[in-house]
Amino acid sequence: MAELTPIPFPELLRRMRREVEVSRSIFDLPASKWFTPTADFDFSATHFGRSASTPVGPAAGPHTQLAQNIVLSWLAGGRILELKTVQVNDRLEIPRPCIHVPNVGYNVEWSQELRVEESLVEYAKAVYLIEILKDTRVFGVYDDNPAFDASTDTVYDISVGYDLDGIRSEKVTGYLRAMRNPGSHFDALRGLMDGDLAAFRDVPLPPTISECVTLSTFHGCPADQIELIAKYLLQDIGLHTIIKINPTLLGFNTVRDLVVDRLGYDDIELRREAFEQDLKYDDGLEILRRLRTVAEDQGSSIGAKFTNTLVVANKPEFFQTQSDPYMYVSGPPLHVISMTLMQRFREDLGFEFPVSFSAGIDKLNFPSAVACGMVPVTTCTDLLRQGGYGRLPRYLMALGKKMRAKGATSREAYVIAATDHGAQAIEEAVLSQSEGRRLWDRNGTQLTTVARDEPDQLPTALRALAAEENLDGDALVLLATRIAGRLNGRDIVPPLADDRRYHAESNRKEPRRIESTLALYDCINCDLCISACPNDAIFAYDATPTTAATEVVGLGVGNELRLTAGTEFVIGESHQLAVVEGACNECSNCEVYCPEHGAPFLVKERVYISMTDFRRDVSGDGFCRQDDLLYGRIDGNEITFRPEPHLNRGTAEFNGVRLDLTWDPLEVKACHGDAMDMIEMDTRVLWRMKTVWESIFNSRRPNTVNPEPALAGDAT
Repeated sequence: MAELTPIPFPELLRRMRREVEVSRSIFDLPASKWFTPTADFDFSATHFGRSASTPVGPAAGPHTQLAQNIVLSWLAGGRILELKTVQVNDRLEIPRPCIHVPNVGYNVEWSQELRVEESLVEYAKAVYLIEILKDTRVFGVYDDNPAFDASTDTVYDISVGYDLDGIRSEKVTGYLRAMRNPGSHFDALRGLMDGDLAAFRDVPLPPTISECVTLSTFHGCPADQIELIAKYLLQDIGLHTIIKINPTLLGFNTVRDLVVDRLGYDDIELRREAFEQDLKYDDGLEILRRLRTVAEDQGSSIGAKFTNTLVVANKPEFFQTQSDPYMYVSGPPLHVISMTLMQRFREDLGFEFPVSFSAGIDKLNFPSAVACGMVPVTTCTDLLRQGGYGRLPRYLMALGKKMRAKGATSREAYVIAATDHGAQAIEEAVLSQSEGRRLWDRNGTQLTTVARDEPDQLPTALRALAAEENLDGDALVLLATRIAGRLNGRDIVPPLADDRRYHAESNRKEPRRIESTLALYDCINCDLCISACPNDAIFAYDATPTTAATEVVGLGVGNELRLTAGTEFVIGESHQLAVVEGACNECSNCEVYCPEHGAPFLVKERVYISMTDFRRDVSGDGFCRQDDLLYGRIDGNEITFRPEPHLNRGTAEFNGVRLDLTWDPLEVKACHGDAMDMIEMDTRVLWRMKTVWESIFNSRRPNTVNPEPALAGDAT
């Protein structure tokens, strides 16, 4: 099984800095795909008392596990970042592949792939890197954008699972407390900021990473245990708590009616026993009602997230190694299910409460989900499609377009005005306050007029009038957006099941394929695999186009060097692709989006971050640099390559045999060793090692294993 290897903090920082300078990108995401803040719109939202400058972010999942993923999410506009779910069992055997998103999304259930302590350090690294980006205005990219400062407020949401004993364990409880008080971890990272990084040592860091948590439970977790876990998080840890709701709460018959009968996904096999084992709808309502009192007593908040993925029968053609009989659906059908459940739950609960959402969100339905007053509205499946993180800024562009159409410049005003229920929402919010009757009697007509004629001014007007009555204007506006969101949902949700874009017939098209087999070099170089990878594990590099005759090296009579004709070594194009092994978890998403037949993570050159990883993983070809040596493993044989291009020479050692080489042209000049140990070698292997040495480990283009080329050795 692939194991993730966190990239050292200084190397991440050096690469970011250098990559901006060289190619105006960070972690392979070009600045043209970043979120560009503008003074035209205020997208900000309040999440448990903390300001976030946009209401969007990645859902807890593959995009929020490693520091570089979280930075990429932030660059793309995510300002409420749901960190990958952590649990006490951090040595899971996860099936590979684990993601399949050709149209509708499918996955196997898994939490973090790092150890709990590693996850904590990754999140501390991500926060530190983002604070550096804020402090440097992304290394000067936003120096001329005055709106940048107002767009940087960021909230991190912890996600934990899956049972009470695990969350109460010293491992997970210690993790939660450290996320609230990360000072020692920040200090350890500061200690790495020396030499050329010393300028970043004193960048201000927040006193806490997170004060809010989303509780994720396995399907079938008993209702009483869910409630006990939430109480523990609220009372013992002191965290605002969101309970992630499973779509099974709608009931088997309702979900089947939506998914199969109305949306037409007759290839999705629902499992009745999964519904029977799961939390029931009425129990979910009662849990939230009881926990409301618990939260208020603690000065905290309780909320709900809609929803988890939908459990269905596993399809072996998707997940061949999955021993569990289930897999999980996301994407278009889940959007309809989750929006339906969200609206019904809010209508039945009897009070307004924080609601977050993640189910089939894309740029087209994001504005409507925001109009439902939900914070945050997060996404996962859509970011696994072509374009990856670069798809996220389009969400905010689409929201801005809808806001402009309603004459709103703030998210608050847009939510209140979205479906013309603003006056009703304001009235309900005001009259729900103990002192609200007097405010409404005096100013209700004025507020109704503003709602009708000047919706963009409604939040400001409400705050001002609330202040005159000694009411909390911010709390009143927040309540009004939640009420308006519920009212808007009455218009937005019912038509979804009839919207053809969510139907099976609109979601059967798979990524295009051509009749070509993926090769080590010279694929069609579309780079779709780069953006499809959530971990930034695949990168492009520049190689020298080469056509060279190769030779098979052996020993003849008397141990004399024998050279016979080998296979030709050809690189036709300068643009090539490689995979960082420690960042690749073999999810296979790159294979889904590769137009050729083959998996980039299996076919392309693999490079390792450390010799520890290189020695541990012996499953295929790969390369790792250590000082002035390049270690290669090709066809099961390990080779030690010592390039000395400045002397036009080098050596290659394997199985006790040493080859003396000239560098340019690459030729074998002598062979030293015991003929009994000699394994014939095609010099094509040496050409590969030379290419990897020059084009990846000594590239002038930053990458994960060569983060700052300015500090690299001579590449000539």
